[in-house]
Amino acid sequence: MTAANKTGHPLFIICVFILILNDWYLKPVFHNTLTGKLSDFAGLFALPYLLSSLMPKHTLKIHVWTGLLFIVWKSELAEPLITFANSFRIPISRTIDFTDNIALISLLFSYYILKSSFALNIKPILHKALVAASCLAFAATSMPPRENRTFTQIDKVYTFDISKRELVSRLNMVQTREVYKINKGSGKVDFNEDSNVFYFQGSTDTLALLLDYRNIHNGDTIRLKTSVADIMITGDDRKSELKLLTVYKTVPLYSDKDYRTKTIREFEKRIVKRIESYR
Repeated sequence: MTAANKTGHPLFIICVFILILNDWYLKPVFHNTLTGKLSDFAGLFALPYLLSSLMPKHTLKIHVWTGLLFIVWKSELAEPLITFANSFRIPISRTIDFTDNIALISLLFSYYILKSSFALNIKPILHKALVAASCLAFAATSMPPRENRTFTQIDKVYTFDISKRELVSRLNMVQTREVYKINKGSGKVDFNEDSNVFYFQGSTDTLALLLDYRNIHNGDTIRLKTSVADIMITGDDRKSELKLLTVYKTVPLYSDKDYRTKTIREFEKRIVKRIESYR
């Protein structure tokens, strides 16, 4: 059975159609758990199916690697790659939800159908059109329409039983850890000793700025690049406070989900809890 015959399978065509419909219409309009799962099931069938039809000798390897990469993608291991891509305004994203791994069953259906004798004869021009439509569908799944949102007037205060100086030191440790993760994934982070700024090679955009305790005064607004937030630090030699003023997040276009609360929780997990954990 030729590649053209395989791409003419009705189930493959349906999955490609579902991907396009879901990512270009259903997700922006409804954006719920069902639309997310729908893309996973359809994508995990269509992607390895298409690649295997083009490279039939590597069918098993393609399906195994697709499954492994999907598991990694749905875990925190992919976070450095996503952060690196987003820093260049490449809008890729995903939600960590291990129940999404249920969709791995689609790999079994894809592999089974490829090994079956069922075939449809389609013209070469239709085969090329299906391949092009598939690539378009996969791109739409990886980079759905998104927009930048700003959540202001949060004014949430976190109190620590440490000095203001120690708070700044721990905050720098948290930022350094974030930068380390990004550099581990890209290997393209540089540091300017004169300005205490981390930045990407070939770029003047600030990735992170290490704070100097001597230059921070009560009431100063500080922009944390690694967590995309504006904060204020106050305190003395015994206690200190971190006030969250504003958070920024790239979210799916037209979504009415409560990203304000979610973004605040992400800040608390990435920054506040790590500050508390350092000794």
